[in-house]
Formats: sequence, C-alpha cells, structure tokens
Amino acid sequence: MPLVHWLEVHPSPAGDALRAALAGWGDEVQEGTGPGSLVLVAEHPDTRLIPTEGTEILWWVEKAEPEEVSAVLNLRPGWVLLQNRPLEAAREALHHLRQRDLGSEGWLRQMMHLASLDELLRLALARAIRLSGAEGGAIWLRRDDTFYQRVGDSTFTEAPLPRPEAAELVRRGEAFLMAPSEQLGILRLASPKERPERFLRGFDDMEPLLLSAWQLEESRALSFKDDLTVAQNRRCLEAELPQAVRSAAAKAEPLALLFIDVDDLKRVNTSHGHPVGSLLLESVAITAQRLCRAHDRLYRYGGDEFCILMPGTTSQGARKLGERLLQVLQEHPLDLGHGHLVVSLSAGVAAYPEHADGAGHLIEQADHALLRAKQEGKARVMVARQ
Repeated sequence: MPLVHWLEVHPSPAGDALRAALAGWGDEVQEGTGPGSLVLVAEHPDTRLIPTEGTEILWWVEKAEPEEVSAVLNLRPGWVLLQNRPLEAAREALHHLRQRDLGSEGWLRQMMHLASLDELLRLALARAIRLSGAEGGAIWLRRDDTFYQRVGDSTFTEAPLPRPEAAELVRRGEAFLMAPSEQLGILRLASPKERPERFLRGFDDMEPLLLSAWQLEESRALSFKDDLTVAQNRRCLEAELPQAVRSAAAKAEPLALLFIDVDDLKRVNTSHGHPVGSLLLESVAITAQRLCRAHDRLYRYGGDEFCILMPGTTSQGARKLGERLLQVLQEHPLDLGHGHLVVSLSAGVAAYPEHADGAGHLIEQADHALLRAKQEGKARVMVARQ
C-alpha cells in the first residue's frame, strides 16, 4: 500500500475530498511530515510551509500566483494543483512524483497556465545552475538581431549582446544557445562544474514550453505596442503592473513608477503643428528608452503622458532617472531643421510598498506627485508623500 504523508495547514472541504479519495485509491495516509511524498493542503503555495522532511510535495491549494509557484518549486520538487481541479489530477500528480518523473518537467507542464515567460525562464535558469554547480548565471532573449538579458543575477552585466557577439560566446563555449531552431536566447553560467551535456538535457523538454510562452508574449506584444513611439501602450501597463507588484511582494523588493508628462505639448501643437508634436513625443520616448535599464518598462499612458516601471528600485532611484531624463532633454533641443525646440517634462514618483499597497494605488500616488510637480512650476520631479 503506497504511503503518503499529509499536512493540512488550511482545512477545507476540498482537502477532505482529496483525503477520502486517497483512501479509495488504496493509499495509506499518515499525518505529519516524513520521507517520501507529502500532500500539503494550504490556501496558497508558501515557501515558509515547506518542511525539512519530505522528498517532494503535492500542493493542494485554493489559489496560486506564478511567483508563488516558482518559489516553492525552486526549493522542493513537486506539483501545484488548484483545489478546483478534478481529484484525478491529484492522483496523476502523485504517480509522477513517486516515479520521480521530474526530468520531463511534468510539474512544469501542470503550472504552465499559471506561469509567465519570465517565471519559466527563472525556473530554467535555477535548474541549470543547480545541475551545473555554477555560482550564478543569466539568460538573454533575442529581439530581432540583439539579445537582451531577461533573468539572472549580478554575475554578468546587463548590456545587450548583438547577434555576432552572442554567436562568438556560443562558439567559445561561454554561452549556450536555447531553442536553436528559433535562436530563442542564450544561457551563460558562472564557473559551471559539470559538463554542458549534463545541465543542458533539461532544456530539450522545456523547449516547447518556452517557445509557446515566448510566441504568446510576442503576439501580445503586437497589441501592447504604442502606435506612435517605441513605448508600450496603456493596455500593456494595466496588464503588467499587477504582476510586477506581485513579483515585488514575493521577493520583498521595491517597485517604482515614474509618471511623466511632457510640458506644454498643446502649445507646441498650436505653434508648430501636430507633426512636430508627434516628433517631440517620439524623441522623449527614444531618450527615455535609452536611459532605462534592460528590465525597466516604458509605456505611453496616453496623449503626452508616459510611465516607466522600475523593478527593484526605490523612489529615490526613480527620481534620479526622472531628473536625468529631464536634464538630457533640456541639454539636447529637438532639431526642427529651421530651428530648435527645447523639450521639458514634469514627473511624479511613487514606489511599492513605500507609498502604495497595490497596482491602482501606485498609479494614483505617482499621478498625485506629477500634479504637484506641474503645480509648482513644471520641469521638475516630485516624489509621492507617505
């Protein structure tokens, strides 16, 4: 009779149903933790609930965010199932766990509907680091003819890699190509101790998942692109901001939002015409994009307003970027061919959790700070009040 350990942190009718089903399947259910498989019934996945004993965990939860799933599966092999799934799904998951069917990333397939491309990449990187014995690493994804760092630690600089430079790293064995058919990205590891074939095997099974998530992101990106500038649009911000807040909360990191308003655009349109106004907006977006880090996100909120979302950044860090952007724009007037136009902006800064407790509140606080900047004379950056 198969033995399964049982830990019910958050009792629920779904937990009772699963326990009855286990008995019906012929499993011996033993209260508490121990070696082997553990069923953990909880409200949501939480790394603090992972016991010291147990080889793998079946999480039977009411809800789950991608960041939570990623965090618990990075620490202990297992499977995360929502309690609204059929009981038979739990039986299948336990079977895979007992067969140690983790090499094929069966659990990853189960969580695919919960995970973003970034979450899948973090899992892939964590597994490569673990199997290779490396000290750290990073993954760059391809966009057109350049590779940009998407996930990783501070082992490598975040500088973009032109395709020839990335190809040379692969040729020298200093980087490894992911999904070669599409040249999805490259993996770099710091001082790996194992041979490449040992830690690259897992990518063969993960490749379809990564490609699917990448293609989905690419198709969404088309609908999230601003029609005029290099920025993403407001719809993209509204989709990505809640996820960014959840990620910041899971990592206990700050998240800053810089809300920008181009000063006197209406006057420019009246004096010089709307084509010049459009050129001004394009110039602001290009300059802002150039000053942003690889993992910062630039959005056109609407009209003359832009937002920059800055993960892992405090309000003071975002304020410095805003002041730098203002300085660069003022020092490099827009060339109109028959003259020059000095560009100025006002900006407001707010940060999670310093000023706001959620996505909507973060936008509201940054907007209020922007309003103060305009009221106090424009051409300045103001930080939200606590």
